[in-house]
Amino acid sequence: MTAESNQDLSYDALVTRAKEAINNNMLDQALDSLILAYQIEQTIVVNHLLVTVLIAQNQYQEAQMYADECLDSYLKNQQDAQMYLELILHNHYFLNAWEILVGLPKEWQNYFLAMIEKAENDYRSAQAQTIKTVARHFYHLSDGNLADQQKRLLAANKLPRDEYVVGAKFILQDPFLTQMSRVSVLDQLRRLNITESVQFINLTAEVVTVVPAELQDIFSDKIYQEVISVLKGYEKELGPDMIHGLSEQIQLLLMLAYPDLALVIEDATSWVKGLIAETFSLPLPLESENQAFWRQKLQKNLINILN
Repeated sequence: MTAESNQDLSYDALVTRAKEAINNNMLDQALDSLILAYQIEQTIVVNHLLVTVLIAQNQYQEAQMYADECLDSYLKNQQDAQMYLELILHNHYFLNAWEILVGLPKEWQNYFLAMIEKAENDYRSAQAQTIKTVARHFYHLSDGNLADQQKRLLAANKLPRDEYVVGAKFILQDPFLTQMSRVSVLDQLRRLNITESVQFINLTAEVVTVVPAELQDIFSDKIYQEVISVLKGYEKELGPDMIHGLSEQIQLLLMLAYPDLALVIEDATSWVKGLIAETFSLPLPLESENQAFWRQKLQKNLINILN
């Protein structure tokens, strides 16, 4: 069955053809059918078959791209979780593996913990110079512009966890780094469930002590949720597209104040009204000088970061 003759088949027929091809070890034909089936309907069944075939063909990056689209489905049983973890460890995404481990059932964790640690140790033995280079760029994050910083942060995701944490401790106290980059690293430590305290330069330029594992993600913060709830009340007036755009802007603004959103928001209703007024050049609402000061300061900081 060629790719051309596959074109006229239904989703069910394509899946059947793919399974037959897999059974006959005809992986190229199976892959052609699965890709077409996935274009018709992006189901978990086809996603898992695609990932399995791509791994068998040593196409690990492509396999991870598909697996990430249905990540939750790989964490429902131990066999699929192992396949996903082995895949991302093969691609050297060690931090992602640690993040996944935190959310898995306790009875699975010891087995997967040993697997992750072995993968990291093997990588340390085989790629010592690569780790040293990436770690050096990560430790000196503020040497680059924002684009360079983002590239270095992405590269650092392939560091083993211990090397990442060592670098992160320096970065969180780097006064020359943008607040957004410091917050991004702090949030990564939260996702890694780091239970030791770290020093962090907050929005007011004070050095504070925080325990990443005790922090919550910004979307779970009560102040953030209240702000978004107030914003949604303007949907009829502003339209869904504008609400979506303002929601993304709010997320970026409040990330700059993370993890202490109470520092910049005293009253969610007037804060949102003020943001909308500034966006559309409307009269400003009655609010505290401190709240208005911090919102405008956040806006300026965000503009400087993005420009």
